[in-house]
Amino acid sequence: MTASPSGEPPNWQQPGWQQPNGQPPNGTDRYGYPPAAQSEVCSWHPGRATALHCTRCGRPACPDCLTPASVGFHCRACVAESKATQRTARTVTGAPHGQQPVVTYVLIALNVLVFAVTAVQAKSVSTVGDSSVFEHGALTPIMVSSGEYWRLLTSGFLHEGLLHIALNMLALYFIGLALERIIGRWRYLAVYLISLLGGSAIVMVFSAFNSSTIGASGAIFGLMGALVVTFKRFHFDLRQLVIIVGINLFITFRIAGISWQGHLGGLVVGALIGAAMVYPPARTRRAWQIGSSVAVLAALAGLVIYRDAQLAAQWGHCVQVAAGFRCQPPQG
Repeated sequence: MTASPSGEPPNWQQPGWQQPNGQPPNGTDRYGYPPAAQSEVCSWHPGRATALHCTRCGRPACPDCLTPASVGFHCRACVAESKATQRTARTVTGAPHGQQPVVTYVLIALNVLVFAVTAVQAKSVSTVGDSSVFEHGALTPIMVSSGEYWRLLTSGFLHEGLLHIALNMLALYFIGLALERIIGRWRYLAVYLISLLGGSAIVMVFSAFNSSTIGASGAIFGLMGALVVTFKRFHFDLRQLVIIVGINLFITFRIAGISWQGHLGGLVVGALIGAAMVYPPARTRRAWQIGSSVAVLAALAGLVIYRDAQLAAQWGHCVQVAAGFRCQPPQG
C-alpha cells in the first residue's frame, strides 16, 4: 500500500493500491485499515457503552457504577468487598459507633399508644382508671401472686393522666436519647426493660398487697442510674446529672402517692445493668453483659416468687371484681 500525494490514506480504488480481485482486504475499511475497536460495556449495565474502568480491578463500568475513592474510582464490586473487610468502629459497650437512636422513639410511641387506648376506653384524658386495660394491667401484688404475671411488665406502660405521661415521656426523651447513643440499641433496651422489672419486683416486696402501681418511672429511673454509671466510666462531669437524680429522689419521698419502691428499685437495677454494659473489657464484655443481665433477672424472679408464696399463704387465690378483689383462702 502506498500513500497518496496529499498524505491521506489511499483509497483501495486509487492507483498504487494492490488488492486481490479488485476488493479491499477482508475485515478492513475502505482505506484498508482494520475497523476501530468497539467500545466496552458496563459490567452491571450491558446496554451502556463506557470507556471508564475501575482503578482497583480494571472492570469497565459506567459513571453510575463508580464511586470516588482516595485514588481514582472504584466499581460496585470493589466497594462491596472493601465494606465487607472493613472493621466497624465500636463503642465501649460493643455497639456500632454512630448508631442513631431508634428504641427511645419506639418506647415513647408505645407508651402514647397505650395511653390513647385507655383514654378512649375511659372517655377521659385526666383520669383513665375506668379503662379495662388499666384495670387488668396495673401492678397489684395480690393479682400477680394469683397468676397475672404480665402486670409486672404492662404496668410500666400505663399512666393515670395526661400530665403523668407528658412528664414521663419528656424525661424518657432527654435521658433515653443520650444513653442509647452511647451504649447502643439492644443494650439500651435491656437496661430499660430490666429496670422496669426491677421496680416492679421491689413494689411486689415492699408495697401493700392490694396497692396499684403504674407508670414508666421505674424504667426511667433505671436509665438515670445507668447514665450516672456511664458518665462515671467516661469521666464526664457528673454534677448536673447527680443534681437531677437527687431532685427526683427528693420528690419521690416527699410527695404522697408516688411509688418510692418502683423508683428506687429501678434506679438500683439500672445502675447495676449499666455498669455491666460499660465496664467489662472488650475481650469479655459480651459474656459479662449477657451474664449480668441473666443474673439480675434471676434475682428479681426469686424476689417475686418469694413474695408470691407469702401472699398465697395469707390470701390464697384472688380474682378481680368490680368492688375490688374476691379471694379464696388457702385450704388448711
